[in-house]
Amino acid sequence: MRQRPPRGADNHLDQGSSAFMTRTFWRLSRAALMALIVGAALLSPACWMWNEEDFELNFDNRSDSVLCCYHYPEEAAAARCLVEVKPLAETTWLAECGDGPGAKGNRITVILTVKEGGRQIYQRTEECRTWQASHGTFVIEQQGDAFVVTDRLGATTRSP
Repeated sequence: MRQRPPRGADNHLDQGSSAFMTRTFWRLSRAALMALIVGAALLSPACWMWNEEDFELNFDNRSDSVLCCYHYPEEAAAARCLVEVKPLAETTWLAECGDGPGAKGNRITVILTVKEGGRQIYQRTEECRTWQASHGTFVIEQQGDAFVVTDRLGATTRSP
């Protein structure tokens, strides 16, 4: 059986010491919480101002051919098909405009090629905000060897 130390003995866990430790703990906890709140308040506007702008590209490929989508002519020339648009299917791809407050004004190019042979059937460059407003929708149809690409920007492109 444990015995209690007599009153007045040198006990580091007496009420005064325990109360001091509890007050110190709560003060430190409040300080840490305030630091987190202030940090979040300072970072939130910065994140809002430097958010990433993007838009969806929606392809309704009604042709029998696999297509490739590119943003840069150099990529299309290299024929590295990073975004494949399957035949007789709908494909959605998330494209990026960039970061920061001016990203909506960045000019973005959309290039479509036939995967086999690399023949280009569509190319258009618009500001990011234009692609966002159009929901980046493309309907691709094939008439013999020719392709007809219609976008929601009011353009129809016929390939040779």
